Amino acid sequence: MQSSNPIIAPLNGPTSLKDHAYQRIKDAILNLQLKPGAPLVEAELAERLGISKTPVRDALLELRREGLVTKIPYSGTFVSEITAQDIREIIQVRAVLEGLAARLATSILSESDLEYLESLIDRELEAIDAGNIELATQLNGRFHEIILAQVENKRLVALAENFENQLQRFRILSSHLNGRLRKSAEEHRHVLVALRARDADNAEALFRKHLLSVLDDLTTEELQINKKETE
Repeated sequence: MQSSNPIIAPLNGPTSLKDHAYQRIKDAILNLQLKPGAPLVEAELAERLGISKTPVRDALLELRREGLVTKIPYSGTFVSEITAQDIREIIQVRAVLEGLAARLATSILSESDLEYLESLIDRELEAIDAGNIELATQLNGRFHEIILAQVENKRLVALAENFENQLQRFRILSSHLNGRLRKSAEEHRHVLVALRARDADNAEALFRKHLLSVLDDLTTEELQINKKETE
């Protein structure tokens, strides 16, 4: 019988099958290869991964704890839907956290860090011009990661990273909005100007404004976020 999840490749490694299954399934969810609302059948996933159902079951349980998988009684297990409320709540919180991160990073980022951030923006725009949306989305996320990586506040970083899984799905969804990626790159450029000027107040304000701008563009109608619309 042919699996309904052909995008998940078989496992080759002999160790930690649960961890391997977890990572493969998680990657497929975060990259929207397994779309919101898609059914996750243990037997089919196990067949595709070439392992028994037990590590798949354990992997799905862990993904449920992270909010990426939902179990509905008498119906089955599914990829968690992305609702407009999810988007609103996570981005509002992330705007505050990343704004603070930008403030704290202002005095820490080296000149080489700033040059690297500028190169990310340049490469993102080149990728957009070339129609490579996947690469542009990755570079967009990397800009945020670099700033967070410089922050000497472990609790802030941990809180921000708790939202990263959902944000990756949002980034991919928002990348399909006309002009959103280019707009984000331009907003990153404004943040970079404030960082170069060592203007902590402006860096924080602009980073918050950037993320809230993304929120403004992520409407339910534009994103078509339910299962039927994202197929």
